[in-house]
Amino acid sequence: MTRATIAEARVFVSWQDYQDALKRAIAPLTDAQLQQQVIPGLRTPGEIAEHIVFGRALHLHHALGERAAELVPLHRWDDEDDRPRTAVEIVQGLDLTWRTITDCLMSGSPTDELTEEETEIVQTIWGMLDHDLPHAGELSLLLGAAGLPGVEI
Repeated sequence: MTRATIAEARVFVSWQDYQDALKRAIAPLTDAQLQQQVIPGLRTPGEIAEHIVFGRALHLHHALGERAAELVPLHRWDDEDDRPRTAVEIVQGLDLTWRTITDCLMSGSPTDELTEEETEIVQTIWGMLDHDLPHAGELSLLLGAAGLPGVEI
């Protein structure tokens, strides 16, 4: 096994742990907890969680085009006039985007040369992770400020 293969496997395991931690933090929340304005001027926990799903869907759609068509309805989740989502819906959105991510990244062998399209997808995935993590920290902070368990990785 090469160092790159070990590193790649560790990244995927760590990101799966992060995905699971997000779901554990969000799943038990009530609608009231998701929509609670914990800190004036900041988004609610629900808005942040929806934004994470929205960001993933948008990044993936840009990289994959029609192969990510099922994610297009998630693009509305960041609209100001869109309705708030329940914890179940947010977890479903996380699962749907996660399946798209793993379907893209887990095909082929770690030793395969990447095509130009695959290279773009990998860059998109890293951009998406760069977007996810600060918002997960923001979500964890707000949940903690409300006396709720945060995103524990």
